[in-house]
Amino acid sequence: MKERALVEAALYSAGRALTIDELARTTRLEPEAIKAHLRTLAGEYTKRESALEVAQIGTKWTMQIREEYSERARAFAPPEIDRDILKTVALIAYHQPILQSDLFDMIGSKVYEHTKGLEELGLISRKPSGRSFSLATTRYFAEFFGLKSTDREGIRRLMAQKAGVPYTERGEATPADDPGLEASLPAPPPGDAVSHPAVSSAAAANE
Repeated sequence: MKERALVEAALYSAGRALTIDELARTTRLEPEAIKAHLRTLAGEYTKRESALEVAQIGTKWTMQIREEYSERARAFAPPEIDRDILKTVALIAYHQPILQSDLFDMIGSKVYEHTKGLEELGLISRKPSGRSFSLATTRYFAEFFGLKSTDREGIRRLMAQKAGVPYTERGEATPADDPGLEASLPAPPPGDAVSHPAVSSAAAANE
C-alpha cells in the first residue's frame, strides 16, 4: 500500500479538515512523512487542474472542491441530517418494515416530524397500514449512506451502530422485544448534523 495514497484516502474519507496528528493516528505514518506527502499531493492536484484540491487551512489539511467550482457543485450536494433524525432513520432501517405507531412508542411525538422530513428527503417510504403507516427505507437510502442495497443485514448492522442499539440477526428480535430502545440511545450534541460521505469539506475553508 502506497503511503501517499493512504494519506489521500484519509483526507477524502474524512470529509473535513484534519491535523497532522489526526492523520498520523489514522495512517500510522510519521508526521514528517505525512507533511511531505501532503505537499506533494497539493502540487499534483494543482498540476492536473482538478476541480478538487488538497489545501492547508491553518494547521489542518483538507481535500475540497476548488472555490471556482464550489457554487455549482453545491447544487448536487445531499442535505445534512441532524443526528436526532439520523437515530430515527437508523431505527427504521434496523426494524423495517416497522409501523409508525411502534416507532412512536420508541421516540415519542417527534416521530411525525421526523418521518415526514425523511420521506421528503426520499430516504423512507410511508405506506398506509391499518390505522398507522408502514415505514421502510428506499433505494436512495442505501445510495445516500454509501451502502450496498442488497446487503440487508449489513445495513441493519451499521444502522444499529448509528442508533446506539445492540445488533441482532433478523428473526432474533422484534420492536416489541426492545421497548427501551430510546433509553439506550446516545443524546445528540446540540446543533450537530451528519452529511453525506461524499459531501465536500470546502466549507471548512471559510471557518
